[in-house]
Amino acid sequence: MKEIIGIFLVLISTIGTLLGIFFYENSREKSDTFTIIAMAPERGNWDPEVLKVPAGKDITIIIKNEDVVSHGFIIPELDLFIREIKAGELSKIKWRFEKGQYLYMCGIWCSDYHMYMIGKIIAK
Repeated sequence: MKEIIGIFLVLISTIGTLLGIFFYENSREKSDTFTIIAMAPERGNWDPEVLKVPAGKDITIIIKNEDVVSHGFIIPELDLFIREIKAGELSKIKWRFEKGQYLYMCGIWCSDYHMYMIGKIIAK
């Protein structure tokens, strides 16, 4: 009987530890990951147009192109760019933003309103 209880306790503690690690990593990833959706301005523009991120912390930004044309992603101040994100695709960047505001924009001519495809990242 003691062996069965011992095996049961080992299984429960092992499963509990694994579940704890899984849930911790899952929640940590979500808090460090942000998504921006790219659409030509007449179809929605960037969503969100203003993205708030933590300053001084490594984060991941996923840029999803939910449009029918290609888009780029540029933060000129940081010399950070993704040349092309084709229609229906996504791209990721990992970055640590210092406190401040950073404009981001599309780097590929996507429509007659391309010049209005501008967003802002605020790092606090």
